[in-house]
Amino acid sequence: MKPLSTKRFQLKRAGLFAFGMLIANGTFVPVHAAVKTRFPDSEISKSETNTLAGKHKAIENVLAYNINRSISGAVNADINIKGRITDSKGQTLPGVNIVIKDSQKGTASDADGNFQITVGSSADILVFSFIGYKTQQVIVGGKTSIDITMQEDNNVLDEVVVTALGISREKKSLGYSTQQVKGEILNESPASNFVNNLSGKIAGVNISGAGGVGSSARIVIRGESSLSMQSQPLFIIDGVPVGNDNTNNSGSADYGNSASEINPADIESVNVLKGPAAAALYGSRAARGAIVITTKKGSNRKGVGVSFNSYLFVTKVGRLPKFQNKFGQGNNGQYDGSNFGASWSAYPNGNNDDYDESWGPRMDIGTTRAQFDSPTTNGYRGGDVAISNRGDVLQTPWVSQPNNIKNFFTNGKKYYNNIAFSGGNEHGDYRLSLTSLNEKGVIPNNNLDRYQVNLNSSYKLSKKLTSSININYVRQTSDNRPDNGYGRSTFMYFFTWMGRNVNMNSLKNYWQPGLEGIRQYQYNYGENHNNPFFLQYQDTKGQNKDRVYGNVALEYAFTDHLKLKARVADDFYNDFRPMQWAVSTVDYESGRYEIVQIKNEERNADFLLTYNNTTKNGDFGINVSAGGNRFDNNGHSEDVAAPQLLIPGVYSIGNTGTALTGSSNKFKKRINSLYGTANLNYKDYVYLDVTARNDWSSTLPAGNNSYFYPSVSVNGNLKSIFNLPEVFSQVQLRGSWAKVGNDTGPYALKNTYNYASPWGSNYALVGTGSLLNPKLKPEIITTYEIGTAVSFFQNRLGFDVTYYNALSKNQIISLPSVQSSGATSRQINAGEIRNKGVEVVLNFTPIKTADFKWNITVNWAHNVGKLLSLTSDVDKIVQAAPGEDASIQARVGQKMGSIWGPGYQRVQDGPMKGNVIIFNDSYPRGTSEDIYLGNYHPDWTGGIYNQLTYKGLSLNFMFGGQYGGKFVSRFYNKATGAGQLEESALGRGARTPGQEYDGKYYIPGAALMADGSYQPNNTSTDGTYSAGVYGTNARYFIKKPLDHISEAQLFSSTYFKLRELSIGYALPSKWLANGKFIKTAKISVTGRNLFLVTPKSNKHFDPEVTTATDGSGLIPGFENMSTPSTRELGVSLNLIF
Repeated sequence: MKPLSTKRFQLKRAGLFAFGMLIANGTFVPVHAAVKTRFPDSEISKSETNTLAGKHKAIENVLAYNINRSISGAVNADINIKGRITDSKGQTLPGVNIVIKDSQKGTASDADGNFQITVGSSADILVFSFIGYKTQQVIVGGKTSIDITMQEDNNVLDEVVVTALGISREKKSLGYSTQQVKGEILNESPASNFVNNLSGKIAGVNISGAGGVGSSARIVIRGESSLSMQSQPLFIIDGVPVGNDNTNNSGSADYGNSASEINPADIESVNVLKGPAAAALYGSRAARGAIVITTKKGSNRKGVGVSFNSYLFVTKVGRLPKFQNKFGQGNNGQYDGSNFGASWSAYPNGNNDDYDESWGPRMDIGTTRAQFDSPTTNGYRGGDVAISNRGDVLQTPWVSQPNNIKNFFTNGKKYYNNIAFSGGNEHGDYRLSLTSLNEKGVIPNNNLDRYQVNLNSSYKLSKKLTSSININYVRQTSDNRPDNGYGRSTFMYFFTWMGRNVNMNSLKNYWQPGLEGIRQYQYNYGENHNNPFFLQYQDTKGQNKDRVYGNVALEYAFTDHLKLKARVADDFYNDFRPMQWAVSTVDYESGRYEIVQIKNEERNADFLLTYNNTTKNGDFGINVSAGGNRFDNNGHSEDVAAPQLLIPGVYSIGNTGTALTGSSNKFKKRINSLYGTANLNYKDYVYLDVTARNDWSSTLPAGNNSYFYPSVSVNGNLKSIFNLPEVFSQVQLRGSWAKVGNDTGPYALKNTYNYASPWGSNYALVGTGSLLNPKLKPEIITTYEIGTAVSFFQNRLGFDVTYYNALSKNQIISLPSVQSSGATSRQINAGEIRNKGVEVVLNFTPIKTADFKWNITVNWAHNVGKLLSLTSDVDKIVQAAPGEDASIQARVGQKMGSIWGPGYQRVQDGPMKGNVIIFNDSYPRGTSEDIYLGNYHPDWTGGIYNQLTYKGLSLNFMFGGQYGGKFVSRFYNKATGAGQLEESALGRGARTPGQEYDGKYYIPGAALMADGSYQPNNTSTDGTYSAGVYGTNARYFIKKPLDHISEAQLFSSTYFKLRELSIGYALPSKWLANGKFIKTAKISVTGRNLFLVTPKSNKHFDPEVTTATDGSGLIPGFENMSTPSTRELGVSLNLIF
């Protein structure tokens, strides 16, 4: 061996050494046999501290040592290495870590799988590592280009998830349940509201929503645990809470919840922290769980990486109610039009043309009638009743319009585009994302335009100090957010009554000629209806919303084990909502204009000091963090209205014919917090977590505004502890306990006065209707859970099961007050709710070959919540009552989510026990007291997600749904009673044409006889209901059994649907010139909500959108003229440059 000159080996005293490399003539030469060499002590510097001890690793069965690279000038020459990293299918892998072994220098592959790194010697070893793949080590040798194919590691169990405070943890170390969804799954078929992308993918998470573009979604984790129905989780983006309010307070329109604006194109992963033990460090706002979102970041790469994603969806209306098409408008079989219910017009009344229901003559039998869209002798339409010379109405064919409701809706379109630029070097990285969403809904003149910019960047200001910034800007506009619910301003209300003979296309020209802007055109001019197209184009509720949210952070590393992070975050939006009602609108005959402006800001300032280390022998590991947070929430809303327009069609606050009206509201809230956590592990056998947090809330009284909540969790690796056979890939047993607090809203302690309209020349103040409580205490939720995660056969089969039990007490609720108090309600601490349930996640890979892979993930969850107690004098509270008679009530000893309302009076005993009683007035009656009707919570929820890949072809699809649960339908009640739905043709549809309204109809049930006995009320067997005891007319035969009897309006919430479908093809690299310009390209056909299955008893509605809208959110369990769901089918293109 040629002696080394100019440099000495930097060695401590060492004895016998073995080298896997020899140095000869300045060149490294591999040696395949051990060469033993002893250096004299005089050639080893005793003053040097670098040592070879512990630096050896086995590489290809050769023992090698990391010799200091400064051995000789020849070895010192830098080498620039480039390469590309792919998986076994040839797909590029971004984010692969590449480090020079035994050094701090490294990089990561970019979005195209490319990397570049400079090494100091051909003897250097590059280490390639990536979660889910086997780590590879490659000696540089004389190469300048290294391409790597990463192999999947079936034994990798250390899935990394982001937990509380943005801390990344190995999932196997957690003592509580959490579930993660990758960003690429969310982007297979993105929804306009990000929350809807989570439906069916997370066990124990229930999502419901309303129809319409950009509408709200309600998300509840592990059941209803709040008497005020405020059970939604906290949303976290990159460790920082963001708002998810759904402030409607603008009539009945749904303006969406703030979480809907989160951009799925910027999401790396979503991790759901389901219980208080998981989310305790986020404080009271996460008492019902947390949705933790990690966004995409830049990477160290040469040049700028570009990704482009484009989607085009065509949207169609989903399930619509089933209508009868045998009988048209009118009453008692008679109809002929003249003034069409416009008693104010110059034309005489017609024959039952003031009736807006479908109890008229049979259609499609060759008859003619004078109708609203029939031509007149003077060239107008029959419904142009405000025209003085309209002329006589000519008769036209009396035919059914089976698709008249469907014809109101249009084919919607959604364009979703994203382009992102990323890059970086050893000093920092960046990612800039630009996104546009342009959606035209299935409802006429219902649209949403959303433009988003995201910048995520970090930079090393020094070796120890790193800065980062994540900022988002959202611009959201809509020409019209349609009203929801029961009332004359909603199109679904109109469809409840519209005659089955009405041609929808005839209503599109919604002004009467010569009176444009003055008088709308309608099929019926009673006091109930607005033309649906008039509503959509003239009575609009617009939106212009600007939102900025993000954070700036500094992190200082004192040592490799100790670091401090300080961060400031802000979430601010300004939401401007102009609303207009045109002249001749029912309820606003002179028109109206109103503007609402809502400003809201959430600010968080926090710090976190973190220490992590292991003992010298590596047996014990510790990670300790301590920090604090200040949360400030400021809100301001203003509402000003011109109650009557002075000039029709001019929408301005100054254009008012009477005094302006208005209101203003401001609030402030602050929470100060201190918290800490300790994570301990022993040999990766056992993990122990202990957390503690204390909050001080400004909304609670001084003596009770501090609340402390701890948590503890443990996880044991039973496979390692008991050295289980290799058939087990993983056996984990975990458990946790936590207690968290929760406060109330601002100004809930002391009664104050608000300004009111002046009384003459005197100013006026008005008190609130609720008696507030200065002695409120924080709500407390205590929970424990246990669970296990087991997998077999190199993770080809696995399951995760969790049982949880949570007790919520000291709920802050509003109860009725005695009349003598002068208040209608009072605020108190009361109520205990226990939620318990089971969650199961099953993962299965039935097929896995070099070219073909099939993964299946199944989620299943069951939850039961029960109210244990209220107060000594109150045993129930009404939580919500959005319907006509039924309500959601919490009763002691009963399940949460219970629906109560009037039921049928039934026979209590005897041979006809259980039959509906028919009284001598020919009708059934409702119970005088509410009865239990059902529960809006399903018995269980579930989802099945399938991923199949064959070379470049992929197929992803997901089924989801729920079993059990009930909802009450107001549309069914009113539309059936109005002769519209299929059920309303019962009886008369079986009778001889022309005789449908002759004779009586007998409601099935038990006729109550004068002597108190019962006998069958209907005795006919031919479907005509024409014989019996107590009879009535055709209309009341259907209508009376429904009116104010909620039991008759009840439907099953069971459903299953194909939520998502995506078929994609990744173009071969050779088609793309081997990635010289376009690195990867994928085209896909994708769809959402493509088909729906429900029980036969529910043929009218999609249970997923049977929610009512009020001023503060969505109320489940009630279909209250709900907007129908939609189906989407589209194509997408994904490119990486």
